[in-house]
Amino acid sequence: LVRSTVTNTNAARGRHRSSLSMIRNIDLPECVLFYGADSILSSSDGSSFACSSESTASCVIRPGVTRLLMECAEVGTPALLLSEHMRTDDLSAMLLSTDDDSELSAFLQDGTLVVKSSLEECTFPPEHPYFDEQPYDLYGLNNHAPSPGFLLDAIETIAMIPKGFGGSSGFGIKQEGVERRPPLPKHCVVLVSGPDVRPTERDDNIDVEAVAASVDGTVIRSSTVSRARCTAAKLAGMRVLYLEPEGLGTSDAEDLADAIVTGLGSDDAWEVVTLDDIATPGSYWLNPPVGKDEAGNIVNLVALCNAFQQARSAQGERGDIPASPSSSATRSTGMRGDDEMSEDE
Repeated sequence: LVRSTVTNTNAARGRHRSSLSMIRNIDLPECVLFYGADSILSSSDGSSFACSSESTASCVIRPGVTRLLMECAEVGTPALLLSEHMRTDDLSAMLLSTDDDSELSAFLQDGTLVVKSSLEECTFPPEHPYFDEQPYDLYGLNNHAPSPGFLLDAIETIAMIPKGFGGSSGFGIKQEGVERRPPLPKHCVVLVSGPDVRPTERDDNIDVEAVAASVDGTVIRSSTVSRARCTAAKLAGMRVLYLEPEGLGTSDAEDLADAIVTGLGSDDAWEVVTLDDIATPGSYWLNPPVGKDEAGNIVNLVALCNAFQQARSAQGERGDIPASPSSSATRSTGMRGDDEMSEDE
């Protein structure tokens, strides 16, 4: 675990490349996922986690978010804003209602920032390689945190052009003949803002620990939203950058986050979080992650996501939303296709 008051132990990293990029390959993130509206917005009145459809306070963009999105746009790294409590239209309207909405509007229009909701079925843009023939093995609704299904479905619906072998500055990279594909989980970074102490299961309809334990003894003890989101990201095999805007020591997921920072750093700050910092290797980790539960065990993601979907559907959670048409029967055995090892891996 790496902890920092802002972020960067090398304050000039964003302006001066480390010699590390000259001796080994550096993989920039293939996708940056802002998990929850509060990872990208903050309340204008200073209250914590007030950015919701029920909130009366206006919201502002968190310091450093616009700069990080600009970096994503420059190198072609897609960014996702994910919500488990708001639909995409409501969340997009909230983004465009901020005082500095023009900054986010540009990223929404050019596709750098895409909004997704676990309350809605997955959709694919026309330019996506899966648009004409969508994959059958999406996990579907009722797979919000701590289930990793929502995260895995979300990255499946976007496509990017992977960078070739080389340094983070582009040294030695060859791009000819590279096809668009969804990001790999091991090259995704999830930003979670906390602590968000709202209960994970809003109506306490299911026993999260029992559902997880039914799948080969999987260990999940997360009972709050922010911790559950970290758990979901770890299970999915993604890196977790935890934002604790209330100050150092307020995190509720020290055992789950790969790095904890107080923020991304304002534009005039000397120390900021850049894409280089959350690269592999970067300022916080050296190697790609492996998906594990809270006890460090490797998990059958297909079975786990199916178990959450079935338990939540059976208890009538979110009864106004139909069950996913991709039934668990289609994924009762084997591993999801993108969890299999490719020749490159």
